[in-house]
Amino acid sequence: MSRGRVPSARPLDPALPVSDEMKRVLREELQQVLDACEAHGSWEVRMRSEAIRRARKALKRFRAILDLVKGSIDAESHEAMRVAARGLGRRLSPLRDRDVIMELLAGLQQDVSGRKTREAIRLASAVLSASQAIPTARDHREDEAIVASVGADIPSVAAQLHATDFAKVDHDFVIGRLERAWRHHRRRFHEDAAENDDLSRLHETRKRVIRLQLGLSAIRNVSAKSIRREIRRLKAVAGSLGRDRDLSLLEGLIVTHADRFPESDPRARVEREIRSRRRALQRNAIRNGRQASRRSPKAARQRLEKWWKAASKRSPSGA
Repeated sequence: MSRGRVPSARPLDPALPVSDEMKRVLREELQQVLDACEAHGSWEVRMRSEAIRRARKALKRFRAILDLVKGSIDAESHEAMRVAARGLGRRLSPLRDRDVIMELLAGLQQDVSGRKTREAIRLASAVLSASQAIPTARDHREDEAIVASVGADIPSVAAQLHATDFAKVDHDFVIGRLERAWRHHRRRFHEDAAENDDLSRLHETRKRVIRLQLGLSAIRNVSAKSIRREIRRLKAVAGSLGRDRDLSLLEGLIVTHADRFPESDPRARVEREIRSRRRALQRNAIRNGRQASRRSPKAARQRLEKWWKAASKRSPSGA
């Protein structure tokens, strides 16, 4: 299984009732989680991280789409589903982070120039393995138990979704939620841009970008070409911020286990390499984020309204 496109729910059909479509998209995203969890144990061992990746991404999409209907469905039901989805994602996060750290170290050994830096990264990998910060061998039974527990809890979330009334969800409400998401996203790269120097703030910025990107993905058939263009811009920003976060995880492990390095120079070399890459990623993310959020929230809303009005006139079969 390649690290290519991750399967997702069919996007909303703008020619059909929005309330039905939003509920259908949420239901299909939960099915994507369940499918990934059930497939995990049947895949080759080296491919099982892909199942975890698919399940986590589907949970992220579920939460982003759920955010688009907040305020138009029962608040208690909304919060219950949001918290449940977040909790399921958090169960899978340590498995994902472990795989990412291992991949990062392997990638750095191939990418860096200079014999001493390459040897320093090789030493860092050995130190982290010896300290069990990254495993030398996986306990696949433990992984399978965690993934299975996530899959086992999906039906209860699906039942909550089925019991929730979506009758008040309409395209005006969804557009309003997207306008709000756009405003938060834009503020991160313009009004509050200086605060992105705070790394915790930068992580929050990443979550905002992803939430907007995934929300737009769910309605991309409203204007496929134009919305896909916006999605690509947001994905570029989120990608840079995501790689920065992964490097920060590796950096944190090296700092935590600094006393295990036999000499300080190799550790310093690795830390310098990581910091250099992180600075480049952050600069790239902020620059692209500003470009991607130049349009005002009001203008973004007007475009969505115009596209949706035109799209709703198409027959369902032509959407």
